[in-house]
This record gives sequence, C-alpha cells and structure tokens, in this order.
Amino acid sequence: MNKLPPIAKVYEALSAVADQRVEMHADHAIVTSSDHTKDYTVKFLPDGYSSNDNATLWQHYPGYPILAVMIIQGKLKSNPECLPWFQAVNWKQLNTQAKNDYDKAISVFLQPFSKTIQNQIVDEVQNLFDQLSSMEITVKGNRAPRSQESRTK
Repeated sequence: MNKLPPIAKVYEALSAVADQRVEMHADHAIVTSSDHTKDYTVKFLPDGYSSNDNATLWQHYPGYPILAVMIIQGKLKSNPECLPWFQAVNWKQLNTQAKNDYDKAISVFLQPFSKTIQNQIVDEVQNLFDQLSSMEITVKGNRAPRSQESRTK
C-alpha cells in the first residue's frame, strides 16, 4: 500500500461494521454511508481492493469502505466487544460540523464516553491502524456507479 489513510477512517469503518452497513458478495461488497445516502462498491482484487469512495478514488488510500470489508473478512482483527460503541454514528454529519477536521470529529464522538471507554476505543482503533500499516495490499479506485438515492432501513 502506497499511502495510509487518516486514522479517522478506522473509526468510520468500525461504525459501518457495527451498523451492519456492509453487504458481502462473492466478488465485491456494497458499503452504505453513515448517513445512508450513498452506497460504495468495493471490488476484491487478487492482491487487494478497489473502491469508488472519494478517499480511495482521489486520495489513493483505502477509504473506510475497504477497511470495513477487511474487518468483516478478518484481515483486520477487531474486538467485537468494542463494536457497540461505534453504532449509529453519522460520520458525514460529524465531519461536516468539524469542517472535515477529523481529529475534532473524533473528539466529539469520544465526548460522551468515560475516560476508560475512550482509552479502550483509541486503543482498538490504533491496533487496527497498526495492523493495516504492516500490510502489503494493492488499493485502487474504481468507477462503479455510486447510488445516491436516500435509503430507508
């Protein structure tokens, strides 16, 4: 992998997994955005992944849809006991309110939790980020059509 994502993308990926917004198929996955307005297509490559999310497409690092798929596949080992902390977080809204200052958005996300839980969350995210940083995978953008209709659950 040529470029690591901001650590904030791990938080977003954990929320996608916690909310069960990842739909796995044989050769690809569909990942729904945190505000449920977009679907992203993650294609499985022999040596990695491609995705049509903006981070992967334009910044050339694995966006949260790829990271969420890697967690589901067990390529990134997460602690399932931590997942409830990441449920129902609208990262799109948090990032917009923070003017895309990811550190500020993470701080807002962490505020309601006790210091003990905050530390556990930060440790879990750092663990996943460390796993990712030691991997050799190919990450590419793809031009799969992106669904932008409002979705209801």
